[in-house]
Amino acid sequence: MTLRDDYVQALERQIDELQHRVRVLEEITGAALDAPLELGLTRSEATILGLLAKNEVVRKASVLEMLYMHKQDEAEIKIVDVFVCKIRRKLKPFGVVIDTVWGQGYSMPGASKAIVAVMLKARAA
Repeated sequence: MTLRDDYVQALERQIDELQHRVRVLEEITGAALDAPLELGLTRSEATILGLLAKNEVVRKASVLEMLYMHKQDEAEIKIVDVFVCKIRRKLKPFGVVIDTVWGQGYSMPGASKAIVAVMLKARAA
């Protein structure tokens, strides 16, 4: 291998990494959600709900990136499961469901997204 080949491989790895980061950012863009107070969600929980409401499938790594992108100490991936468990419990009385997509992350059925949309619209009014 030549120096040029090494350089090209390094650039290709960097491009792959940057493309992954762009996908993550596209997935989490606009995730902020002004959740209704009656849901009793924390800011982090509301952020996760926003991700779920705006995306088909939300990867655990994306949630972790969104919640801890400005912090030096990164949390364990398991914390995402804890947040989702708490959100499920708080949203269950309202008929909102969060599904587990095994090996990927979480999703919210269309009916649940509609319930959240109605609640947000009522809050805005």
